[in-house]
Amino acid sequence: MESKIIQNRERLLEISLRKSKLLQSIIDQIEHIQANDVFIEEIEEAYLELYDAESELILEEEKTVDCPECGYTCSQIHSFCMACGAKLSEQYHI
Repeated sequence: MESKIIQNRERLLEISLRKSKLLQSIIDQIEHIQANDVFIEEIEEAYLELYDAESELILEEEKTVDCPECGYTCSQIHSFCMACGAKLSEQYHI
């Protein structure tokens, strides 16, 4: 997996920057977002698209773990659940 990360580092950096901008936008507009379910759905879609693009670049054979809080199947590479944000156990990290 490390070789895929190194090979795709420019694209991964671009995706990370886009995620950061999306999250900053959420912070800036949180009151409008909370008042409108359409915004929430659009944000979820945008974030999941970025997550999928990132996953395609780094995952060779996906190793997963179920979130201890919500049961969502997460990649072991992540520290936090992509569905609920709960911290994943350290024993699962690669």
